[in-house]
Amino acid sequence: MWALLGVTWLNSLGSGILWSGVPFVTERQYGFTERQNLLLALVESVIYVAMAMSAGPLVRWLGRRFEVTPRGWLGGVMWVQAAASLLSLTGEAGVVAAACIVSAVGAALWPVMESYVASGRHGREMRGALGAFNVTWMSATGIALVGMGPLMARGDPNLSLLALIPASGISVLVLSAFPERPAEHAPEQAHAHLAPQYPFLLRATRWVVPTSYVFVSVIGPVLPFLVRDLGIDEGMRTLVASLWMFARMLTVALLATRTFWHGRWSALAAGVLLLVGGFALAVLAPSATLLVAGLCAFGAGHGVIYYSGLYYAMAVGGAEVDAGGRFEALIGLGYVVGPLVGMAAATSSAGLAVTICGAGAAGMAPAVLAWRAWRVRAFGSVERAA
Repeated sequence: MWALLGVTWLNSLGSGILWSGVPFVTERQYGFTERQNLLLALVESVIYVAMAMSAGPLVRWLGRRFEVTPRGWLGGVMWVQAAASLLSLTGEAGVVAAACIVSAVGAALWPVMESYVASGRHGREMRGALGAFNVTWMSATGIALVGMGPLMARGDPNLSLLALIPASGISVLVLSAFPERPAEHAPEQAHAHLAPQYPFLLRATRWVVPTSYVFVSVIGPVLPFLVRDLGIDEGMRTLVASLWMFARMLTVALLATRTFWHGRWSALAAGVLLLVGGFALAVLAPSATLLVAGLCAFGAGHGVIYYSGLYYAMAVGGAEVDAGGRFEALIGLGYVVGPLVGMAAATSSAGLAVTICGAGAAGMAPAVLAWRAWRVRAFGSVERAA
C-alpha cells in the first residue's frame, strides 16, 4: 500500500493542477474569459471520457500483443505526463496542449490504479484501502492548488505544470515495488461481502456521480472569477479555492473509519443536498465568509458521493480495470456536460446557479428509480415499503 499511495499522491498533483489550477493559469497569465475556461474544460473532458473507456481494452490488447503488463502501462503514461509538462514553457498554446495530454494521462492512469487498490481486498479491507486511496489523492489535489499561490503572486502560474516532471520520475522508480499486475480478486469472496442493496446503490451512483462532476467541472473554471470579484488577495486566491478539496478529504477520512453510511440511501441523499446547496451558496456568496462556507459544504457533499460511488463500483464490479474505467468515464461525462451547461447559462451568478442546480436535479432524478426498485425488491411493493 505504501507504494500505491505514494504513486497516487505524486500523480494527483497533476490532477489538481489540471482541473483546478489550469483555469487560474489561463485566467491570470493569458486573459481567458470564463467562457474560454469552460470551453477548455470541455475539450479536456471529452478526451478524458474517450481514454477512460479505452483504458481496460488497451491494457489487455497491449498485454496480448506486446506482453505489456499493467505496471508497464503505468510507467509509460507517467513518462508521457512528464514530457507533456514541458509544453507549458512554450506559451498559451503549450499550456492548452499540456492540459489536454495530462487529461488523457489521468484517464489512462486511474482505472489501473483503482484496480491495484481494490483487487484482492473485500469488505472492510476494501473500504479501508479505498479510504486511504481517496484521502491521499484528495490531499494532493488541494496541495497542488495551494502551492500555486506564490507562482500566482509573481505572475508565473504556468510553471506549476513543471511539478509533473519530478512527480512522474519518482513515480516510475516507486513502480518497481508494484506487482506486475493487480492481485487476483476471488468472486466468491467478493459476493460474500455484498449487501443486497449494493447493486441498486451502484445503479443510483451511476447517475449521481457523473452529475456531481457537472458541478465540479463548473466550479473549477469559475472560481478564479469568484475570488477575484470578492476582492480576495491574489496570493490567497488558490488557498481559498482549494478549501472544498480539503473539506472533501476530511469527509472521506471520516467515512473511512465509520460504518454508519454503508448501504444507506440516506447517506447518499445527504451528500447530494450538501453538494447542491454548497454550490449555490458559493456561486451566490456576497462575502468571502459565505464563499468559504459554501465551498466546505460542497466539498463534504462531493466526498460522500465520490467515496460511495467508487466503493460500490469496485465491490460490485469485481475490482477490475474495466470497473474503474467505467467509473472514471462517468466522471468524465460529468466534466463534459458541466461546461456545456455552464456556457449555455446566463452570464449572471444567479443564472449560473439556477441553471447548474436545475441540470443537476434533472441528472440525479433517475437515481430515485434505483431507490424505488430496491424498495420493491425489499418489501414486495411500493405501498408496503411506504
